[in-house]
Amino acid sequence: MTRVCERLEKANYERVGGRFKVASVTFDFPAVFTGRKERGSDLVVVVDTDDKEAIGERGVRTRQRLEALTMALDVANWRVVVTAILVGPPIPSETVDEMTRSCRVLTVSKATLDGADGAPPLDDRLRVLLPLDARLGEDALVADPLGQLERQMEGTPDARLAEQLLAASLRGEDEVRRVLARAIEAATAPGLASA
Repeated sequence: MTRVCERLEKANYERVGGRFKVASVTFDFPAVFTGRKERGSDLVVVVDTDDKEAIGERGVRTRQRLEALTMALDVANWRVVVTAILVGPPIPSETVDEMTRSCRVLTVSKATLDGADGAPPLDDRLRVLLPLDARLGEDALVADPLGQLERQMEGTPDARLAEQLLAASLRGEDEVRRVLARAIEAATAPGLASA
């Protein structure tokens, strides 16, 4: 569970403890996080499924606590997205399915945490909560479909027409139709004049 909490903190979530009040109801979870900045509407509850007393038989107590939390948030008119991260041994899928009716549920098994450093499998499990890393690596290719098409058309009999159509495509569908119509007229006009 520690690794999950550390990963959330690294992703700019703020740990607010485990015990808190909503609409005069006190809730106690192993760890609770709120999002910052663009993730400000996120409330993340981390649950240790190894603690059989806390989760109850078949995870029912945790399901009930999560349902009560989401109802209290509704009553208090808090507009947050609640995510429960279940860390540890799996609980029955029926219980997890019931939990998904009141909040988003992510599961992180012990096998996910075991491994080199646990980061890639753990990140995969928490992906919906993590910021998107859209940086391009050194070996990443930047797509240039128009340039690729122009290079393929070079030296072909229709290269000039292709160039005109590509230029027209930047101005919209109607312009492409006009350029194509002019090209067809030009190609068929000499044949009509000699007939």
